[in-house]
Amino acid sequence: MSLNLSHLLKNKEPLWINVIFYLLCSLLIVILFIYSILILKVYLQNQKTDEMNKRMSAYEINRQKIDEKKVLYYRKKINDFDLVVNNHKISSNIFIFIEKNTLPNIWFSGFDMSQSANNIKLSGQSENMETLSRQVQIFERSKDYIKNITVLNSQVDIMGKIGFTLDLRLNPEIFTYKPSIQLENDFDK
Repeated sequence: MSLNLSHLLKNKEPLWINVIFYLLCSLLIVILFIYSILILKVYLQNQKTDEMNKRMSAYEINRQKIDEKKVLYYRKKINDFDLVVNNHKISSNIFIFIEKNTLPNIWFSGFDMSQSANNIKLSGQSENMETLSRQVQIFERSKDYIKNITVLNSQVDIMGKIGFTLDLRLNPEIFTYKPSIQLENDFDK
């Protein structure tokens, strides 16, 4: 038996090798299990992310449509306002023009304007006929604003002053709105 026992001892592996082998095998199984759980979690997170991206995309499309409707609404409002402003006739340009182009020796006492006919009748007084003539020339040089001038009447009054009535045929452009309109002073020319 002693022979047999020695033989058994020779072929017998030490116990710590088996323990380490099983411990490493179990560690490998645990690592594979954890790895598979992590892969599953990543897959589920990617699915949630894709779902959130689809929702956000749908929301962005709806938001974009709402914004487009707002822009179209404001564009229509601006176009309507532009139409109103472009068709608006403004008569204050006439007063600016007359103020800037009237000689100091001329006094206007009557003003009758027909915007639809583009016509103004000015009644006034000048010191003499030469001043009235110069005033008519100044108006005649304003071809951009006045088409035609007619002196309807002129009379000398008791004081020697000239009473007159002018009929000015206006260019319709003078009635259109222009920001910061600069009407020139023609008697400086």
